[in-house]
Amino acid sequence: MEKPKKQSLIERYGKVNLIIALICVVFLIINSIIVSESALNQLSSNKYLAYILNFLAGCEGKLGTIGSMSNAKVFGDGEWWRLFLHMYLHAGVLHMLFNVFALLFAGKIVEKKTGSLSYLLLYNVIAVANAIIICLIFPDSTSVGASAGIFGMIGIVCVMKWKKDAVCNENLKKGELIYIIVFSVISLLLGLESFVTHLVAFVFGIIAGLLLQKKSKGD
Repeated sequence: MEKPKKQSLIERYGKVNLIIALICVVFLIINSIIVSESALNQLSSNKYLAYILNFLAGCEGKLGTIGSMSNAKVFGDGEWWRLFLHMYLHAGVLHMLFNVFALLFAGKIVEKKTGSLSYLLLYNVIAVANAIIICLIFPDSTSVGASAGIFGMIGIVCVMKWKKDAVCNENLKKGELIYIIVFSVISLLLGLESFVTHLVAFVFGIIAGLLLQKKSKGD
């Protein structure tokens, strides 16, 4: 019996999905290196330790300064690019890894189902729509992270799982599903703002998932 052909990373996780994950990694590295002296001094008097702390659990770099999302910056100062840029920035490597694994596992299912361009549009539209709503609900907050877009994809995956979609059943492994569940529970329990942020994105994903299933039946 012939062994099944080993999938490449692109075949396994999706081209656009991997690009989004790679951007998150690259932006984290840049944001950990290009940091102002004043920001480093706030973290530690030891410059090298300050760099390490910023890499592990900070967002004090130049990209974080120009890309983090807040009501004042987006609507007050008209810096609309923050609605997009914030979703590729993370508060340190731990935050980034936590999100990227969930992105790879949930996002690959949606990209395989919809195709690369539709996936890119879905991910960004849900994340930006969610960002606008959260800016209005929590005007004093400042945020970064891909989790809103990820929760949108998780919502779509939940609909696919409920409808017993073949793409989901064939490509979502048990361990990946468990990680997505753990990721979702932890993210929802991190406080009121985190709960609302992720719930809104999840609802957007559920709606998108139902529309996709309806479209599939109509084809």
